[in-house]
Amino acid sequence: MPHFSKYYKFKDLKCYSSTEWLVDNQKKYRQVFDKDEVGYIYVELSFYNKLFDEDEWDASINLKCFRVEQEGDPIELCSLHFNQHIQKYENIVYLREGWGNKIQGNFWKSGTYFWEVYIEGQKERKCYFYIEESEEDLENGGNDYFSLDSIKLYEGPYGDVPEDERQYCIEFSDTETQFIYLEMLCTNKIVSHTWHCELFIRIFNESRELKGQVVKLLTIRKGTNNINLTAGWDTNVKGNWKEGNYTFEIVFMDKLVGIVPFSVNEVTIAGLPNVYLTDLFSPAVQLQYQENDSESFESIMHTLDRYIGLTEIKNRLRQHASYLRFLDLRKSRGLESNTILNIHSVFIGNPGTGKTTIAGYIGKLYKKMGLLSKGHVIEVDRVDLIGEYIGQTAPKVKQIIEQARGGVLFIDEAYALARTNDDSKDFGREVIEILVKEMSSPGCDFAVIVAGYPAEMKHFLNSNPGLKSRFKMIYDFPDYLPQELCAIADFVAEQMKVNFLPAAKNILGEIIIDAYRKKDKSFGNARFVYDLVEKAKINLGIRIMAEAAPAEL
Repeated sequence: MPHFSKYYKFKDLKCYSSTEWLVDNQKKYRQVFDKDEVGYIYVELSFYNKLFDEDEWDASINLKCFRVEQEGDPIELCSLHFNQHIQKYENIVYLREGWGNKIQGNFWKSGTYFWEVYIEGQKERKCYFYIEESEEDLENGGNDYFSLDSIKLYEGPYGDVPEDERQYCIEFSDTETQFIYLEMLCTNKIVSHTWHCELFIRIFNESRELKGQVVKLLTIRKGTNNINLTAGWDTNVKGNWKEGNYTFEIVFMDKLVGIVPFSVNEVTIAGLPNVYLTDLFSPAVQLQYQENDSESFESIMHTLDRYIGLTEIKNRLRQHASYLRFLDLRKSRGLESNTILNIHSVFIGNPGTGKTTIAGYIGKLYKKMGLLSKGHVIEVDRVDLIGEYIGQTAPKVKQIIEQARGGVLFIDEAYALARTNDDSKDFGREVIEILVKEMSSPGCDFAVIVAGYPAEMKHFLNSNPGLKSRFKMIYDFPDYLPQELCAIADFVAEQMKVNFLPAAKNILGEIIIDAYRKKDKSFGNARFVYDLVEKAKINLGIRIMAEAAPAEL
């Protein structure tokens, strides 16, 4: 039999706390644990058996656990000895053992630890792990270590891309994309001491197969306010991404803290992704994305003024803002100090008239005026609010309200919540009753905007006696005029980098005017124009690629 050093080859040493078995004999490997959520900390030793299919042998293995002290040598917590008999059919040998107490939070204290393994008296490897303690107790799966501020996606070669060169996208080209990176910004909730943050960033394809995983172990220093990280996956070879739908999923301390869907297709499309904080069946959350706090009320209005049309809406917003400032001035002088400001609105208009766009600016404006603490927008409809069974609607609505807290809850096609006057069993009425109650509560810190067609929204407001008193501001979004639609077409063409010849532009104008004359309430307005320009670009591409040598055109 050969010398003992030729019996095995060391493979790995990993830590975990959950005893749940996963596919391929795996565990939930981690290095960072919350003090109150762990009882035992386990270590897994693995090594390759060089005598596989040849002979059996015995190994003397010693596992030791130490606590690292700020001063002095590490303190030994345990020393576990094993005489392991290795069968010849074992290709990879595993040894798992743990130390601690079955009562969670009873044994481990915050600090730095490591497992150390000896085989036949020879030290092979050590594996560090960290026990952390938040400043508040974790409740209901919450996260008291950091809050998620923004997630963006971009593409680039290996080695990352400078911030000023990153193009943020929601869809990536299958022929040009190399690495797809996730940029994640968080606010640190623990500034009183240094702690370790371990994040698992996983990418799944639409068949829920794991495409890749990046593990980030960060040391968050005392006094650090922000946590910034990037993680990417793939190779420098273009074309390795295949068409389809994917998700980035971020896991912290065995909890899913964010899901970010994205697509791979023929072209790259710029934009900021939706972020889901629990699962893909919960409403998407629009994060703040590093809002510029130096941005003033007037600068926000100036940006809004650049949008085509919406003249009356812009004037109404300025007048409303002036009135709110007037009330604030009276309050500063001791007048009407108990006045409750009504910031809820009704948007009436057909599709594509800018309702969602204005809702986003109202969130920003209200924040600048001190009426909202965040200014973000949560956009939902009936499906997002209604539960499938009795008892599911109220918790669902309250969860969405909590997500909207500090910002704007935008309910599109809100009239669908009040379908008939006599259907007392419709869960939509339950949603309305909860909203009316929450909108009246002191310090609710969110604004509700309901939107939809003119006639249907009148029915909605009449469906509950409390709605009319809650919604004092009604904004009418008129259809765009033909000349405005043509101006929007010019803007969209510029964004798509498409140039229309004079003759083509005339034809485009004729199509828009003809559609405007025949329009009904389903007319898409700006959406119709966007689709029109996009179809023109697609047809242009088809014609070019049909040529004998398209690259020479």
